[in-house]
Amino acid sequence: MAIRIGVQFGWNGQTSAYQNLTAQRSRLASYTSSRQATASALGSALTSAVQNQISGSAQIAAQRAVTRLQAQIKAATVLRDQRLASAQATLQATQSAYNSSSLAASGNTVNTSA
Repeated sequence: MAIRIGVQFGWNGQTSAYQNLTAQRSRLASYTSSRQATASALGSALTSAVQNQISGSAQIAAQRAVTRLQAQIKAATVLRDQRLASAQATLQATQSAYNSSSLAASGNTVNTSA
């Protein structure tokens, strides 16, 4: 409660120097507190934005890695299928040549359908 000097005598009331300093300190503390809250909110927003950017960048990098690995797997599968087809063709040609040479040598027929 502010004490006003001279009020009870009908004079113009003036606040004391102490009251002026106390009021000024209170206003300054209030202003400082609001600025700190604003700075804290801004810091939180910036931190959140940076974390979201890092998370987004990591997600993009992970998706690119997955895409690259899928392409490598597909290429390896195609190469494996080609080699398997080549090996099967070679095996059939070898079996065919073996069967025809053993038939010619022995005169027997062999069932190669199995």
